[in-house]
Amino acid sequence: MKVKVKICATRSLEAAEVAFEGGADFLGFVFTPRIKTHTVDSEVVKEISKQLKGKINLVGVFQNMPLNQVQKIIETCNLDYAQFHGDEPQEYIKQIKIKTIKAFRFPGDFDIEDARKQMKQFKVDVYLLDRIEQSEGQMINLEKASVLAKEFPLIFAGGLNPENVADVIKKVKPQIVDVASGVETDGKQDIEKIRKFIREAKKNF
Repeated sequence: MKVKVKICATRSLEAAEVAFEGGADFLGFVFTPRIKTHTVDSEVVKEISKQLKGKINLVGVFQNMPLNQVQKIIETCNLDYAQFHGDEPQEYIKQIKIKTIKAFRFPGDFDIEDARKQMKQFKVDVYLLDRIEQSEGQMINLEKASVLAKEFPLIFAGGLNPENVADVIKKVKPQIVDVASGVETDGKQDIEKIRKFIREAKKNF
């Protein structure tokens, strides 16, 4: 089965269209207000949704936001998935009417039993593995991530770029790979890096 690609922290129609044309399967949009560098304007997402809805999966990324605010964004931006990065409990997530993704942040050499226990507390459509610090620090242990990829529908994130994505896919075998900072240059989405990342992720698999 071919791995799917998620281009996250999408902030422009141009980047969204390039990702779609390149063969990406998911576009992620960060709505959490405090993540300033990656936050998107809702109006931009509405325009992207108007152009690409039904052609690519649209994912809203949220962290510890009021439920009614999240539900409103999902509706007005016509999203397909809601991804949660905070302390949202299962009771909160189950009130979301679209597909859900729960992110789990672990240190590099994490405890696999502890990770499994945390993940099993949630009933979501997809589970995302990420490192503790956004956009910095070592990638989580690939061998341990590969064990979890056999047990959960898994997105692998954190530390990916066009140069290493093919190797990580071979070792982890996740369903989806997720990139944000790894396809940026000087804090801006880089069109050529987006194209190259998708190409590298999709080849030979």
